[in-house]
Amino acid sequence: LDLHQLPGDKPVFACAKCSEVLALQDELVSQAFTGRSGRAYLMNSTINTNLGKREERKLITGRHTVADLHCASCDAEVGWMYIKAPTGDQRYKEG
Repeated sequence: LDLHQLPGDKPVFACAKCSEVLALQDELVSQAFTGRSGRAYLMNSTINTNLGKREERKLITGRHTVADLHCASCDAEVGWMYIKAPTGDQRYKEG
């Protein structure tokens, strides 16, 4: 993801491959995450994205049900969505 400033508008996160807008910066919850390829962000919501197949994945904080998230424009993998967290203290990530 890349952070862009649209002229006269709010800052947005965009696909690093095709520059499709994926989320407003206002949707950023936390930058304190790590993904498979490095730094990751937790977002409230995204736009212009498609969900892949749900699967269980062992992550740093336990086994989660997740689905990969792809750019709707170029199909680049841009992250994943937490579908179900293993414990109550991790549920803030869901959705």
